[in-house]
Amino acid sequence: MNLRRVLQVVCLVIATSSTAFAHPQEGLTGDGLGAGFLHPWFGFDHLLAMIAVGLLSVQMGGRAIWILPAAFSGMMVAGGIVGMNGVPFHFVECGIALTVIALGAALAFGVKYPLITAAIFIGTFGLTHGHAHGTEMPAMAAPVFYAAGFVGATALLHLIGIAGGLGMKCNQRWVPQFRLSGVAISLAGVGLLLGVL
Repeated sequence: MNLRRVLQVVCLVIATSSTAFAHPQEGLTGDGLGAGFLHPWFGFDHLLAMIAVGLLSVQMGGRAIWILPAAFSGMMVAGGIVGMNGVPFHFVECGIALTVIALGAALAFGVKYPLITAAIFIGTFGLTHGHAHGTEMPAMAAPVFYAAGFVGATALLHLIGIAGGLGMKCNQRWVPQFRLSGVAISLAGVGLLLGVL
């Protein structure tokens, strides 16, 4: 399967994903490995954020390609543990939409951010996304399997974002492509925040 076909499939998934701020979708409820793996693909907010992290890591280049996805995933796991232990985060759903807006804006502006600063912010975003799911896990019969599936899907979505970003960089017009993708992601985040998507 060539890169163009992969990007078409990603766009189709994004276009057909339903919205749900971090809550299991109808028909996707469950607590096993499969349910955890499927969940990020059908939550528009999570899908956009995870792909945006991959794109941003490529835009920054160098060590960011692995550090930013690792920061997001690692802190997402930490956020899940915090949520499972009942530590409250206020305005989590609003915070998740804001992470989508911020990631899109970072892509749109195309600033060369210091790697440590970017990793801290990306990690904070991951913490928010993880917490949203961690609060749901104590009621599950198999929370560890659900979490493993969710983390696996997150890693795959980061890789799809990285592949898409590397594909864009093969084009001479890659800078405007990154910026336009950032604008689209930010606008989708605004729609999520306002509840219209």
